[in-house]
Amino acid sequence: MMTGLALLATLVLGSASVQEGQPAVPASCQQPMDRIDFRACANDASVGSAARSWALINLGTRAFLTGDMAAAVSFYDEARPTDGNQIYSDPLFHAFRGASYDHVGRTEEGLSDARTSWEILSGARVVDPNYPPPTNDEYRSLVLMVILPILKAANDPAFEPGFAAYKSIPANDTDALMKRASLLEKVGDFAGALAASEQVLKQLPDDPAVQNNHCYTLVRAGRASEGLPYCEKAVASLPEIAPIRHSYASALAQLGRCDEAERQMAEARRLDPAGTLYRQALTCGAAAN
Repeated sequence: MMTGLALLATLVLGSASVQEGQPAVPASCQQPMDRIDFRACANDASVGSAARSWALINLGTRAFLTGDMAAAVSFYDEARPTDGNQIYSDPLFHAFRGASYDHVGRTEEGLSDARTSWEILSGARVVDPNYPPPTNDEYRSLVLMVILPILKAANDPAFEPGFAAYKSIPANDTDALMKRASLLEKVGDFAGALAASEQVLKQLPDDPAVQNNHCYTLVRAGRASEGLPYCEKAVASLPEIAPIRHSYASALAQLGRCDEAERQMAEARRLDPAGTLYRQALTCGAAAN
């Protein structure tokens, strides 16, 4: 997976570059990218400076990529300018920040970032003509994977053109197919998701992440009895992963095994107390999904 804002060249606050009239950038912020300590950079940089925001955004991105959404939100919030201006950057930044906010229940902020990400990616908004967003398929696919579920959930007009753009990108290798299966499930295309997931399962039959995704897609398609064995294998391999516990709980709930489902959901909440998904009440019985 990409390292996100580690390659960010510039930030823009409102309509003015943050590099104008800024204090000197500390030495700790000028190390080679593979050696920089972003926490040290944030500590050394002046409050309100571009360098500090840049370091905090990178910390937020790293937290997002490790699944620590509470920490990601905290860093992204701390990176906001003290003068009330907005930070604009590349589509990946807005995608990651939007998904972090959406995860913890800050839905409107998440949607705003998802819209901004699509506007920049599609060329409808230009943040800095000197630094256009990458146009390669890997980058575009990653951005769209993150923002499309948010746009879909809000019935946002940007979903359809964004989804069309995503479907135009080939998915030829195992990693791309895995990501496609996950996205298609999230936007409700269960037939497409299962077709992609089955291809991945043939190549990685013992991968717990693949097992989990296949299970949850089957549950969402109303086929929990088929999905349950995959969930059981996934949770046995990775018991400390909240989404896996949630998938297992969802399968059990759809099969009417309510007490077991509640226990699994309690584990998901324990593992990720910031996730709003795990605080939602389970619907238990044949109609659950």
